[in-house]
Amino acid sequence: MQRAAIVVYGAAMLQGFAFTLVPSLATLFAGAPYAIDASAFGALFLPLTLGAILAALLTPALARRRGMVGVLGIGVLANIFGLIALVASVAVHGHAAYLLLLVDTSALGIGFGLNFSAVNELASQLSARATRDVTFANVLTGLGTSLTPLFIGAFVAHGIWPLWPVVLALAFAAIFVLSIGWHTTAPAHVARTKNTLPPALLLFGGAALLYAICEGAFSSWATTFVHIDRSFSLATGEAALAGFWLALTLARVAFALSSRFIPARIAFAVLPLAIAAAFVLLPLWRTSLLLVGGFVLAGIACSVVFPYAMALAFAAMPADEDRVAGVLVGALMTGEGFGTFAIGLLRSDAGMALATIYRAAAVVAFALAIVAILAVRSSPRKAVNASS
Repeated sequence: MQRAAIVVYGAAMLQGFAFTLVPSLATLFAGAPYAIDASAFGALFLPLTLGAILAALLTPALARRRGMVGVLGIGVLANIFGLIALVASVAVHGHAAYLLLLVDTSALGIGFGLNFSAVNELASQLSARATRDVTFANVLTGLGTSLTPLFIGAFVAHGIWPLWPVVLALAFAAIFVLSIGWHTTAPAHVARTKNTLPPALLLFGGAALLYAICEGAFSSWATTFVHIDRSFSLATGEAALAGFWLALTLARVAFALSSRFIPARIAFAVLPLAIAAAFVLLPLWRTSLLLVGGFVLAGIACSVVFPYAMALAFAAMPADEDRVAGVLVGALMTGEGFGTFAIGLLRSDAGMALATIYRAAAVVAFALAIVAILAVRSSPRKAVNASS
């Protein structure tokens, strides 16, 4: 069990580090040997997102052949391949460097789709407290995401940034070695007579997609809203974004530790209402303190919606966990990509202010609350009660 926990939680944290590596290197890519402009840099995220979605949707088929530990192993190898391509890009120039970056983001996207799906399912099997374990896995992924800019900043400052992806690749290799020979004791999968998705899975997947749209509206646009739309300093905008991620991470820890006292089904249904409240309040608040506080509220509200969706779906469909993991991670990435793109389109082409977009996004959060309630009601009561 100790080796299993190291593999699952180690892979979870490393995935957070790897997935946000390219965004953290944005300013560096503007210079030599890359000289990438803003549009070319933005294009790097297309294969990252599509790769993650495609890999997540292929997870069930791969899991039937290799098991979910095997899926994790393939995801780990994809991450290593992407990190090697990133390091290799330093040695070339121009188009060759950019092509290697495309290889990097494609591989890291595929790695995320496979690895994150596997991490969530395998975490649910570590102990009888599936909700707590899945939430902790998501805490570690989020921690890796939030710490990446700090590590990259330190390595760039000393002129040795390629060393960081090398360190990550070696850490992923260690996780891969530890996973060899590990076989889960998950219940055997029942044969499927239909290829259609169960109604409960469609509802939980819908909840994951709507949640991702809401989270992206906060995480991708917090700095812009505070700095550009509200005309506060860039430092204040960065503080709002940092407050969002810090609150989300700490709230996940708090919910994980209190999962026996706060039922997952209740938090899953109620927190979307808090997300809606944040969308309504942020356009009303005008001081820097209130704006930062609004994004802290948003972080708390977003904290465990996705981990609880995953844990509750696993409990409701124990014979279909592979598809649960793949569908929910695929929905998460689809929502993140669509939400960020749609808001950018509304701002640039329709000329809508973020305050207006946030008010409209409250409707998405209310829809999320309704879908979350329906998802819980569609699940067997025994499974829902046992999910903590």
